[in-house]
Amino acid sequence: MESKLFSYKVEGIVLEPANDILKVSEPFDRKELLNKIKEVFKDQDFKVEEQSLDYKIIDGQLYIQGLVVKQQELRSIGFMTSK
Repeated sequence: MESKLFSYKVEGIVLEPANDILKVSEPFDRKELLNKIKEVFKDQDFKVEEQSLDYKIIDGQLYIQGLVVKQQELRSIGFMTSK
């Protein structure tokens, strides 16, 4: 099974100081971000493995990392019977 790793930089979602000990981001819609990632890979016949998603903060910037898997063509299985 063919797979790829990805790291998606989420533009505009950065940590901002709330006080001396806490930084927070603006609210965002995770499903909307997932749909954007799916669109990137749709034309390549890859499907996002949602259970592999990992949200990382690198230098205050949100990245979504995960795995995509090549979609297999569905094959039908035929049975031959003799009389």
